[in-house]
Amino acid sequence: MTPPEEYLEQVRRAMSGMEPRVRDDILLELRSHIAESTAANGGNVNASLVAVGSAEDVGHHYRELYGYGRSYKILFAAIAFFLAFPSVPVLAVGTESVFPYALSIVFLVLAAVWILRVSVAAGSRAGILAGFAAMVSRLAAFAIAAVTLAGAETTATGLGLLIAVSVMLVLLGWIPGTAKKAWSAPRAQL
Repeated sequence: MTPPEEYLEQVRRAMSGMEPRVRDDILLELRSHIAESTAANGGNVNASLVAVGSAEDVGHHYRELYGYGRSYKILFAAIAFFLAFPSVPVLAVGTESVFPYALSIVFLVLAAVWILRVSVAAGSRAGILAGFAAMVSRLAAFAIAAVTLAGAETTATGLGLLIAVSVMLVLLGWIPGTAKKAWSAPRAQL
């Protein structure tokens, strides 16, 4: 494998998670840029590759610029959905089941941490999607519990708290990605 091909393969790995079509277009353009730069500096491939920058930095910058692909965003949302489902603090005490309140807090914290991580790593759109999936999951879990648990009582305070926390998960997905974008220093365009 030639040095430019090795370099482009490293860039491809650093861009994992992007839409494949976008990633491939970027790699074609980058290959062309390296070839032009090599021809312009007398055939010195290494100088051309050094001028472009670290393959990992280039790949991460493009992924930050273009974001994760649709399939990754759906995966992020699905994980948030499944983490948030058991986070509804429904106590069903009886012969059938006991769902401990403390365990629901653990799942709520896990869902919140996951949503924060998605928002910071993949941007506010992916964070909002993950937060929305978590909100839908919590509301669905509550609806299932309310319908299936005989003798379950719903209080206005409990329902209000459920809705408020669920909406906060969506906000939690929006704020870090937006703040990161606003506070990051301007970068040179590739």
